[in-house]
Amino acid sequence: MTSNNDVVVAGHICLDITPKFQITGKQNIEETFQPGKLLKVGDAVFGTGGAVSNTGIALSKLGFSVSYMSSVGQDGFGEIIVEKMAEYGNVDGFFRNREVGSSYSVILALPTIDRIVLHNSGCNDYFTDENVDWAIVSTARLFHLGYPPIMRSLYRDDGMELANILRKARSLGVSTSVDMALPDPKSEAGVMNWQPWFANVLPHVDFFMPSIEEMVLFTDRKRWQQFRDEDADFVDIVPIAMYQDIADTLLELGCRVIILKAGQRGMYLKTAKSEQFSQVKSFGNIDCTAWSERELWGSSYLADSIQSATGAGDSAVAGILAAILHGLSVEETLQFGNCLGYQNLLALDTVSGIGTYKDTESLLEILEPAPASFLDNSWSRTSSKGIWEWRS
Repeated sequence: MTSNNDVVVAGHICLDITPKFQITGKQNIEETFQPGKLLKVGDAVFGTGGAVSNTGIALSKLGFSVSYMSSVGQDGFGEIIVEKMAEYGNVDGFFRNREVGSSYSVILALPTIDRIVLHNSGCNDYFTDENVDWAIVSTARLFHLGYPPIMRSLYRDDGMELANILRKARSLGVSTSVDMALPDPKSEAGVMNWQPWFANVLPHVDFFMPSIEEMVLFTDRKRWQQFRDEDADFVDIVPIAMYQDIADTLLELGCRVIILKAGQRGMYLKTAKSEQFSQVKSFGNIDCTAWSERELWGSSYLADSIQSATGAGDSAVAGILAAILHGLSVEETLQFGNCLGYQNLLALDTVSGIGTYKDTESLLEILEPAPASFLDNSWSRTSSKGIWEWRS
């Protein structure tokens, strides 16, 4: 018999292989990687990556019962992935692809050089509703899927396969959430027209949590390129009005909650009208009017010493989902998400910095949010620390 789960985390997963380089000091990439040259390295570090791993493990460490649902090959990499993920939840939902190998990344991280990632999508590109264990999904409160822009089966055909998966989950009374990823701008997903995809997928999404950079690329490629060409951090130059315009467009398509992740600036949230929350199972007995028609900005918590920002967005998503499953207010949900993103920054990998649910509650009592000086006087400080609300 299938036991109940708090959440199913589905979508993209891979094996990250990171060789330890023994060279130190400043490096020149042309001199370091020369044809015919032998580079001596140390032991390789094997770890799981992708939304299923990063968000799912964070939720497990927060105390939730998590079932994982993804696709791996019948190969050695697949065995390692499943073995590692079994430490953090139920792996019965992993589909074993007999024809396509497991996804993996070789991460070349040298001192003073931005890391180089060699990535094989593997069977992530072939994930469909036939790979979903619907008996497991039916026992969950929430179905979360991450990274469809780098899973070919879920972005092709205007997202019809993903829409079908989310529709089925909703038909079982399970809430749905989706997190995105930034594809190679020159790839098939990077150049496609995303408007039909949003129109097909978002009516079946309760919580949509992309980053602002992803959404600018998907909605206004020319503007995205202009921002990228600027000598500044992307999130620091996107006008706040653009967040609002994007959220309005997405909400009109039927999504209930839009959260746009903005790195060191925090997160922007906008929600639908109260009647659209009536079928959101994860809200339980919460007064939906407290969540409806809200527009908030949650300031981030800045770490004094950042070890790595890899997976910070996935951790923030885990924090948001944890707060929702615990029935916290919309203000507390943003704070919880930002706090999980903060914890991620404290470790070199994606999950070691994540504490328990009580650890996070304790951190929220002592952490001071970053100032939101980029917001104009249309925004008012609320009684919740680090939360600002739009006053039209």
